[in-house]
Amino acid sequence: MKISVLIPIKNEPLINDLIENIHQVLRNYNHEIIIIDKSDTSPQIKNAKLILQKSDGLGKAVLEGLEHASGDIIITMDGDFSHNPKDIIKLLDVSKNVDIVAGSRFIERGKSLDITHRKFISKLFRLIVHLILDITVKDSMSGFVAIKRKVYDKIKLNPIGYKINMEIFYKSKKFGFKIKEIPIVFQKRKYGRSKAGIKEGFRTLIFILKLRLGL
Repeated sequence: MKISVLIPIKNEPLINDLIENIHQVLRNYNHEIIIIDKSDTSPQIKNAKLILQKSDGLGKAVLEGLEHASGDIIITMDGDFSHNPKDIIKLLDVSKNVDIVAGSRFIERGKSLDITHRKFISKLFRLIVHLILDITVKDSMSGFVAIKRKVYDKIKLNPIGYKINMEIFYKSKKFGFKIKEIPIVFQKRKYGRSKAGIKEGFRTLIFILKLRLGL
């Protein structure tokens, strides 16, 4: 079994520290790390495969990275240390019995240390997703997942912004893929500011409606 870790980034100065952390965590696994970079100001990438993103949006970055990935299990995570690399092992352990494993802030023992207004926005959209898409996953906006390759091979994706995993959760119902959530502590980013904002929020809402209408 091979693990592919996909990390979309844009101006993440600590990305090489994260890469080394991941290599240490996965030292006993056959693995690769693929960085999909949308900026021209990130540091020179070391000890990972670098893909210069041609499309726009984090979701499309994942799809571009997937074209270069050879793993049986695909991990996607943030490039700013919001996700603890040590939790990758927990995702992999659970993935032995299910198709999709999501790190969740909103189940028992899960937690978010993000700033207050972003936590509020996350909870608001979680409610909207549940009401419109009837997704039972508690953290439908999770950016930290382990997904078996066969899921990507089966589901046709057309992501907007950074909500590709929400699309996967929704469309996976049709194919009967098994999903499991595990608790994580979502950390404050170590450097810089989040790329998400009001504009991204409106785009996400429109995307949710399009998913529901099958557009």
